[in-house]
Amino acid sequence: MSSFAASSALENRLLASLPVEVYQRLAAHLEPVTLTPQQILHPIGEAIAYVYFPMRSLISLTTLLSNGSVLEVGLVGRDGFIGASVVLGRRESVQQAIVQVGNSALRLPTQQLLTEFEQSSTLQSLLLEYIQVLLLQTSQLAACHRFHSIRERLARQLLLIRYALQLDEFTITHEALAQMLGTRRSGVTVAIGELTRSGAIRCSRGRIAIVQPRELEAISCECYAVIQEETSRFHRKQ
Repeated sequence: MSSFAASSALENRLLASLPVEVYQRLAAHLEPVTLTPQQILHPIGEAIAYVYFPMRSLISLTTLLSNGSVLEVGLVGRDGFIGASVVLGRRESVQQAIVQVGNSALRLPTQQLLTEFEQSSTLQSLLLEYIQVLLLQTSQLAACHRFHSIRERLARQLLLIRYALQLDEFTITHEALAQMLGTRRSGVTVAIGELTRSGAIRCSRGRIAIVQPRELEAISCECYAVIQEETSRFHRKQ
């Protein structure tokens, strides 16, 4: 692995929390990649050749319906990794992994992860606990899509993106947000206007700046707090 990849690996919190000896065994196989918006990393039903550890990128886990609708069931940033099903014994993707905010990541051949997973109880515990976080996300997002307004869901989503990227300002399109929320672009545009007028965010030319996080939290449904607490609990244990 290049010196760039070695130093940048610490930007992913899963990799950064590994014991030195476990990380070093993985390090030789980690490859830095640049992800682009709307890039599909894992199409549903296809073999997972690589798992991905985002650094400054953001990836949605989505499910596809027969009518072509797309619904987000998970969101992964620098806290986690993409390809969780492989450590549960499923080598084909059961969800579509699609890049929403493009930037840097590290990828690792699936077999290298599985080899280390079988040898290291520390890695097993870490990845399985992270999968528990993803399962909580999935169940909470299912309830959120069913019961909460677009405005509340958008506030929740922007807060999750902010936390995942550790940035108050980021580039993301209305279309991408609509895809993540499982709604129409026009509905997202209206909700962004409402959040802008409240003073919580500023939006210009595809960039969204979170100006008042606490105001955004007040607007958000309770799902943000539930997901955030589970994520924080996970990291407190590491």
